[in-house]
Amino acid sequence: MNQPRLTHALALSAALAAIAPSAMAHIGYTGRNLGSYSGAGPESISITNQAVTGNFGWADAADASLGDSHKGRAFRFTLAGDAWVSLTVQANAGATATSIGGLLPGVSVYSGLAAIAPFAPTQTPLPPGADHDGSNASLAWRTEWAIANLGPGLDWNATDGCWNARGDWKIGGDGDLPGDFTRLSSFQYRLSASDDDRDGMVNLQGVLGAGDYTVFVGGADLASKGSVDAGRAYGMSVSLAVSPVPEPSTYALGGLGVLLVVMGRCRRQR
Repeated sequence: MNQPRLTHALALSAALAAIAPSAMAHIGYTGRNLGSYSGAGPESISITNQAVTGNFGWADAADASLGDSHKGRAFRFTLAGDAWVSLTVQANAGATATSIGGLLPGVSVYSGLAAIAPFAPTQTPLPPGADHDGSNASLAWRTEWAIANLGPGLDWNATDGCWNARGDWKIGGDGDLPGDFTRLSSFQYRLSASDDDRDGMVNLQGVLGAGDYTVFVGGADLASKGSVDAGRAYGMSVSLAVSPVPEPSTYALGGLGVLLVVMGRCRRQR
C-alpha cells in the first residue's frame, strides 16, 4: 500500500465519519461465552436463548461487499490445547419471548476476539470502548478494503460493514486511531458453512488448536433481506462439545493449528 493512497483513504474516511451510521451495534459476548476447555475430558455447553436480527446477515457478509456485524451474533470459546470440536447451530423459535423460527444458519469460525472490557489503552480507550462497524477506525479499514478489493476511488460506502463471512477482517472502537490497523481487533478466518439444504441446522466437526475463537452466526437467506421479516428476531440454539483429539497422528495441524471438516447436511464454504 503506498502512502498517498493511505493518506487519501484516511482523509476521506474522516470527512465522511460525520455522516456514518450511528445505530450500528457494538460487538460483545455477554451471555454468549461457550467456555474455556482444558482438554482433560469431554465437555459440552448449549446456549439456547439467543436471537439474531433478520435471516440474511451471514449471506450478506459472504458477498463481495462485506456485511453488517450486528446482523450476526458473536459467541466465543477458548481452547488450552488441541481438541476435537463439534459446533451445532440450529433454529429455535422459543429462544426469546419475541423470537420466531425459521433461521437458516450460516456460521463462520475465526481465531481472535473482539475487544473485551476492561479495554486496553492501545485497543479502545474511550467509552463505550467496544468494536463496531461505524467507528472512525472501522470506516478507515473499510475504505482501504474497498479500494483493495472493489476498486480505486471507492470508500467505506461501498461496504455494508466490517464482517467478512469467508475471510479475514478487522474492526475497531471509538478510541482506535484511524489508519493504525495493527491495533484493531483481528479475526483470522478458519471455516464457514451455511444451511444449504434449508433444514435449519449446521454442524461443524474437527480439530482446532489452542487459542481464543469467535463464532459468528447469522442468517444465510439473502433473499429475505428486503422482506417484511427482515427486522424480526430469529431464535437460535448453539451447542459446543469439546473432547481430546481421538488420534493425534491422524491430524496434520501445521502452522495454522487448525483442521476442520464439515459434517452433517451442510456444504463446506471456502
